[in-house]
Amino acid sequence: MKLPKRVLFSLILLLALLAACTGLPALPNGPDAPPVVDMATESSGQVVAAQELVANGLPATPLVEENAPAGTDPTPNPQPTARLSVATPPRFTATPTATPVPCLTPGRVVSETVPSQLAYGALDVRVFLPPCYSETGQVYPTLYMFAGNTQDESFWDEAGLDEAANEAMLAGEMAPFIIVMADGGWVANNSSGGPNSYEGVIMTEVIPYIEANYCASVHPSRRAIGGLSRGGYWSLEIAFQHPDKFVSVGGHSAALIDSAAGPNINPQYTALSNDLGDLRIYLDIGQDDYLLPNTLRLHEDMAAAGIPHEWHLNEGTHENSYWISRVAEYLDWYAQPWRSGRETYPLCDLN
Repeated sequence: MKLPKRVLFSLILLLALLAACTGLPALPNGPDAPPVVDMATESSGQVVAAQELVANGLPATPLVEENAPAGTDPTPNPQPTARLSVATPPRFTATPTATPVPCLTPGRVVSETVPSQLAYGALDVRVFLPPCYSETGQVYPTLYMFAGNTQDESFWDEAGLDEAANEAMLAGEMAPFIIVMADGGWVANNSSGGPNSYEGVIMTEVIPYIEANYCASVHPSRRAIGGLSRGGYWSLEIAFQHPDKFVSVGGHSAALIDSAAGPNINPQYTALSNDLGDLRIYLDIGQDDYLLPNTLRLHEDMAAAGIPHEWHLNEGTHENSYWISRVAEYLDWYAQPWRSGRETYPLCDLN
C-alpha cells in the first residue's frame, strides 16, 4: 500500500526524534576522531589513517596534490584526519656479494733517483705503478728487476715489461703489483757481494726508499727479485743471502762467472749452503748461451740436493731478443703468489 506523502514525512520525523532520545553517543572529535579516508584511494592500498601509520612506526607525510592550482598551498590541513600517502615499504633481502669495479685507469712508469752512498751519490730507477695505483690507496706487492752490465734501468721498460704487465692487469688476468727497474751502474759491475756491494745498495738503500715513498708492501711474501745476465747474478746473490726477505727470485741467463765471489757470497755455493726455506726459484737460459755451463751446473747441484726450483732450457743465445720474447712468461711466474688480487690488499698509510 502506498502511503501518503504527509504520513511518510511524519514517520521520518518520528524516527529522528526517537533516535535523539535514546542517548546514542555522538561521533568523537579531536585526536580520537576516526580518520577520514578517501575510499576510492583506499581500495588501491596506498592510503591509510594517520593513527595507523604512527602505530606502525611509519612516517606520517601529508599527501601533496601533484596538480595543485598555481598560487595555492598544496599541503592539506595537517590534522589527524588528513589523508596520507605512504610508499610501499621496501622488501629487505640479503646483501649480494659485491663485485669489484673493474679498473680502467692504465698504469704508468715514473723515473726516480734514489739517494745512495754506496752507489756514489744516487741510483736511477724506473717504477711501474699498476693500473689505478693512485685511486685505490692500497699497498701493493713489488717486483725488483735488474738488467745486464751493458744496460741500465731503461732496459726492462724498453723491453715491454711494463706494457705487458699493464695489459694483463687491466684485463684482470694478473693481480696488480709495482715493478722497480733499477740501474746497476759502476757498483754492480765492480763488486761481488756483501753489505758494501750492489747487494747493500738494494737491501739498505733502494728497497727502503721505495717502501718509504710508494705504497709498496714491506712483507717478504709481497717482494720478488729478478734479473738478466749480470743482473741475474745479483738477483740470485741477494736472494740466497736473504731468503727470508723475498717470496721469489729469478735468474734469467744469469752470469755466474764472478771469479772474485767467494763461496760465502757466490750463488753457486750459497744455493746449497744456505737454508733457502720456501723461496721460489726460477732459472732459465738459452741452449746456445755461452754462460750455460755454470747455470746448468747450479741447476744440477740444486736438483741433486733436492732444492725445489723451476728450470727452463730454451732455444736462444745471450741476446736481447731472448729476454724480450719471454717477458710475459717471466711476469706470469712472478705474479703467481699474488693471485688473490687487489681486493685483499691492505690500505696504504703513506704520508
